[in-house]
Amino acid sequence: MPEKVPLRTEGPGTAVAAYRDGPLGPYLTAKRLRDLNHAPDALPAEGSQSVLFAPWLLQDIADYRYALQRWFACVEIGGFLIVIVPHAFLHDRRAQLPSPWRPGQKRLYTPASLLAEVEEALTPNSYRIRWLGDDDAGYDYALDRASPPVGQQDIALVIERIHQPAWTLGIDHIPAEPAPGPMFEPVRTRIEGPSSDASVQTILLLKLDHLGDFILSLPAIRMVRAHFPSAHITLAVGTWNEALATETGLADKVVPFDAFSRNPVEDGYLDMAARAEAFAALMNGSYDLAIDLRTFADTRFLLAQVDARHRAGIGSRAIFPFLDIALPLDTDAEQLGYAEIANFSPVQFKHDERTRREDGGIRYRTDGAPQPRFALVWGPYGRVEIGDYVLRPSIQINSAQGGMLAFDAAVDERICASGSFDVWAADVEFRVEQPGAFEFRLWAVDGQPLPNFDFKGCRLFRRGVPSDLHQSESQRLLVELVVMRLAAGEDQHV
Repeated sequence: MPEKVPLRTEGPGTAVAAYRDGPLGPYLTAKRLRDLNHAPDALPAEGSQSVLFAPWLLQDIADYRYALQRWFACVEIGGFLIVIVPHAFLHDRRAQLPSPWRPGQKRLYTPASLLAEVEEALTPNSYRIRWLGDDDAGYDYALDRASPPVGQQDIALVIERIHQPAWTLGIDHIPAEPAPGPMFEPVRTRIEGPSSDASVQTILLLKLDHLGDFILSLPAIRMVRAHFPSAHITLAVGTWNEALATETGLADKVVPFDAFSRNPVEDGYLDMAARAEAFAALMNGSYDLAIDLRTFADTRFLLAQVDARHRAGIGSRAIFPFLDIALPLDTDAEQLGYAEIANFSPVQFKHDERTRREDGGIRYRTDGAPQPRFALVWGPYGRVEIGDYVLRPSIQINSAQGGMLAFDAAVDERICASGSFDVWAADVEFRVEQPGAFEFRLWAVDGQPLPNFDFKGCRLFRRGVPSDLHQSESQRLLVELVVMRLAAGEDQHV
């Protein structure tokens, strides 16, 4: 490997120029990632690269943690990962989405937010930050905000991969949160200790998350231990969190399981079905209580593989009918930065005469024969303004039948998004360029079998709105709900 080049920290050249001018320049040019296809089979072998250069990619990738981990894994010990992203203050000139020049961009970046994502994604002491800085070489500050920026408008980050030490980070005892002040403290006639259910002797906790998310879940895990002090707790975590989970001493058994080994960006969702069999084989015991503490819903289906008297998680029982205790929070929306602006019930939609209304929805039943193209459901014609939106349809599809269900979203009859559902109805993302009447439609695919389905309406979200609930708060609310339901014997209700 060529000798490392000292990094220049002065002048407009930035770290990228410092590496390009030195003997690592040829490697930087040869190993430049040029698109979002960062699947395992599309990247170089692990530990094979002296320098990997990822320019203007991270801001367009939904699962930034997976991308950083995969790119970093390709770098050899002593090698460098160089990440370039557009600077929110230079390129976008905004503090929140959407970007005026790249509407599909997932996130805006400052040096602090980029560094925070690195610390969240990568294992501590597996890397060192060698350079982080603004690249504004030739930037024209005289231009008004409405004009496209001219000149360099980037943030450059240089990460060196190092040998991990044998020791891990210690976790000191985190003191309990102080009680509310007297102004908000309710009058009590007695002091109550933590409740517990003597019938709960075995507990399985799923926290199949990344490092930062696991640390944020520790207060909720401590609550479980406090409420069920005599229970045997099994904690399932990613392999990167196994040592830390063991050090906390909160679980009697720590089981490593990697739920995120496949790239979720390729097809827009995490293929948990492909991991369900392996997870079921690993968690082959029976439990009194199983709780999924991940706030995102992608791992919720793994609970269906667990033999447990009570299953608990964040979400709706309409989507996860196997949950005995469900906390109906939309944390996907909160964490991804969008907020609900409308909840359209099925009564607001019109439907074809071949469908019928029953059980609070619009239902279609067929023999699975090929169908001519026709509209099944359309509406509700609610007004939307300019911006980026996410539509979440509530559709139950009989996937065992086969067949496809087509959809499109339109504003004043201009198609904004289209596609098809076969197994389940995924989120539909679209941008509105001009205000108008919004319409969501379901179609039969011409000449294709049409599956049976039930349409229960849809929810509309708008991007660029900050979270109302932090994930640690959501997790603790879930634990409190579990304790209340088990104590009251109401675990069979939402």
